[in-house]
Amino acid sequence: MLNTHRVCRFAITAFCLAALAVGIVWNGLFAIADLSARRNQTDSTRLAMRLMPANAAYPAQLAEELYASDPPAAKSLLQKAVKLNRYDASSWIQLGLLSEAENDLPQAEESLLQAASADSTFLPSWSLTNFYFRRQNAARFWYWAHRAAQMVPDDATPLFRLAWYVNPNAQEIEKGLQMKRPVVEGQFVNFLLTQDDPEAVTAAALHLLQTTNKESTGTLLGACDWLLEHKRPDLALGLWNGLATRTSYRSPGADSPVTNSDFGKSPLSHGFDWHLPTVEGVSSFLNANPNTLGFEFSGEEPDSFLLLSQTVPVHAQKPYAMTVDYGTSGIPPGSGIEWRVTDEQTGSVLARTSSLSSEKAEKGGRAATCFTTPEGAAFVNLSLIYQRQPGTVRVEGKLALKAVRLTAAAAGDCAAEKISNSRADSPAL
Repeated sequence: MLNTHRVCRFAITAFCLAALAVGIVWNGLFAIADLSARRNQTDSTRLAMRLMPANAAYPAQLAEELYASDPPAAKSLLQKAVKLNRYDASSWIQLGLLSEAENDLPQAEESLLQAASADSTFLPSWSLTNFYFRRQNAARFWYWAHRAAQMVPDDATPLFRLAWYVNPNAQEIEKGLQMKRPVVEGQFVNFLLTQDDPEAVTAAALHLLQTTNKESTGTLLGACDWLLEHKRPDLALGLWNGLATRTSYRSPGADSPVTNSDFGKSPLSHGFDWHLPTVEGVSSFLNANPNTLGFEFSGEEPDSFLLLSQTVPVHAQKPYAMTVDYGTSGIPPGSGIEWRVTDEQTGSVLARTSSLSSEKAEKGGRAATCFTTPEGAAFVNLSLIYQRQPGTVRVEGKLALKAVRLTAAAAGDCAAEKISNSRADSPAL
């Protein structure tokens, strides 16, 4: 009995030692194989395959190394890799692309579908989207494009570009992709900006606006600016009004269509708010109680430039009065600083004020001018510009704007201040 126990203990000990030895050998082989594979050289990778023939990663790696130089060998290696590991989606994709290159389309499709079955992330769906795009199979294209859109990792622009080739219709693309993440919808808006389609940009931006995602505000402001730059303020206005509601930005009052007319907020330089360009030699500042937007001229600014501008909605063939409350310090009469009203579509000057200077006014000055909007006009641009006058030095001093208003005027109210036809036809600065 005692001998039997000893034999059993000996057998168990021997088995454990044998298992330990096998483990040591296996770990040693694995370490050598891994070190060889890390060299990324075909001979080293082949050695790794011989040492660890059941490891699917090594034939997959060797296939990648031979992909361009020896496609048939790469295909054979990929077949071996997926046989060893049927969940290797990357190898299935590469196998599908090689089969497609050989015009073996059934095998290519089957391999790509196997990749999608093994891995439900973006890359297999994106690979199938491209495959069906190349095969001009619209139904399957939209199926896989929709799946890819739900999990696109970073930049969805390549997906949008393919969809646009299939059907250059923004609404149909939104319907087909069914984008659910605001970040992807924002990328779609930015993509549409490159397609020069204002109606499509507007539709996509309004759809994004409905998501109430605050992080999309910058994208929406960019779309609004793009529409203004492309002479479509009619489309930009609805988007701007929606943004104003979202950001608690006060809309223009009924008495004046000018946004932020009393400079209660710092100009956004976007949309229908004041745009405040950067000008060398001129600094700007915003004061409160009372609200003023100020400019300080160093005397080293350019001879002519735009200080401030805003696009304002108006009614066609209606008389308007523009009034500006302001103050100056150190700026003499004939300064060359003036307001101009231009037709948004044609750029023709409708009205202009005299040069701003209030040195003799105790409580500041007021500039005023009147104009009648042309037939068909829906928007005008209000611009504060500087043009150095002949025989004068560059202006040096301060200007503080207190309020800018545009109000309906009775016919003939400011007849004396209307500009002549010759000046009305002059181009805007």
